Amino acid sequence: MLPKGNHAGALALAAKERGIKCFVVMPSNSAQPKIDAVRSYGAEITFCEPNAPARAATLATVQKRTGATFIPPYDAVNTILGQGTALLELLDQTPEPLAAVAAPVGGGGLLAGTALAAEGTGVRVFGAEPSGADDCAQGLREGQRRDTVDANTIADGLRTPVGHINFPIIQDKVEQVIVVSDEEIIRAMRLLWERLKLVVEPSSATAFAAVMSPAFQRLGVKGPVGIIISGGNVDLSQPLPWTLE
Repeated sequence: MLPKGNHAGALALAAKERGIKCFVVMPSNSAQPKIDAVRSYGAEITFCEPNAPARAATLATVQKRTGATFIPPYDAVNTILGQGTALLELLDQTPEPLAAVAAPVGGGGLLAGTALAAEGTGVRVFGAEPSGADDCAQGLREGQRRDTVDANTIADGLRTPVGHINFPIIQDKVEQVIVVSDEEIIRAMRLLWERLKLVVEPSSATAFAAVMSPAFQRLGVKGPVGIIISGGNVDLSQPLPWTLE
């Protein structure tokens, strides 16, 4: 498989519980907690350069060596549908109907799944993307998917170009992808830590940053807004981002 972060950890754990070997391809700049979690579940990690062509080439090499089945982290129907269940759980738990929901977008599995799960509910769906990796927002403006992304953002989980299957779903069913700066992401992350006591990574905080942004406020959404918090992989051996400002 070729995942990173939550997807890699989940599959590594599932494989361990079933006595199946798991091989993971991860970018060399992956956050240390993600690496540690995958290793703790017994998976074998192969590192690659942090770009899509390198990941694809490394995947092919690992598959040839091991015969393993590739389980995509975002660009696959079952992955999209599985990630969309997060919104179904949220809708089941909220005391009143949501007016809107926001989810981060990197590869787009979570956002595409969220949009599909929202069909027929009346919930408006918005994406959130860092300005240093906004290939999805740019592709939506241009009317076609961008194949690559020159990522430069603190949100390491969102540095992936949006998937082939995911993009047309987002194009058709997501009202808008809101782009936020790293500074906005850091402020949102700090607020989640301080006020809600949630250990979230920058990629998770991106959706919260989008909801707090002037661009979202101008939309005039009336009613409760749900936010999909997608991960908490923070390397606590390193300074927290707001201490570096």
